Amino acid sequence: MTVKTTNDNQPKAAITVSRMCSKLGMSRSQFYWHVKRGTFHAPLRLSNGRPYFNASQVEDNLKARELGIGVNGEYVLFYERSETPTHPKATPASKADHSGLLESLQTLGLNGLTTKQVAEAVDACYPKGTSGEDENDILRTVFRHLKRSGIG
Repeated sequence: MTVKTTNDNQPKAAITVSRMCSKLGMSRSQFYWHVKRGTFHAPLRLSNGRPYFNASQVEDNLKARELGIGVNGEYVLFYERSETPTHPKATPASKADHSGLLESLQTLGLNGLTTKQVAEAVDACYPKGTSGEDENDILRTVFRHLKRSGIG
């Protein structure tokens, strides 16, 4: 038995709402917001009530997205997501070196801490490591952990 594979670039007679959203590169909620405004065609319904788009609607919706002119003839500006976050999270010191964190905790009034205590607190709060976490969030979390533990 052979399985037919279809090329996503080939037009189909009908597609689902999910597929339409995927082709347009937007969420369902964002898509339906545009449908309500008239930017895109509303889906048709099968006899069982399931929504779908025919090939003509798909083409019109894609053209509206590409040109910035809705199917209702109004201009529309689409939000374009950037590939990188606008505020990348700071990379904290490595797991082995918590000297910067220790200094910050001492500045907040936790005196008499050892690097071992700080390392244990970091490990307790972040068992999978701190990579990708914001330095301020790490400081806040570790500070609270140490205060609750009665250390410092």
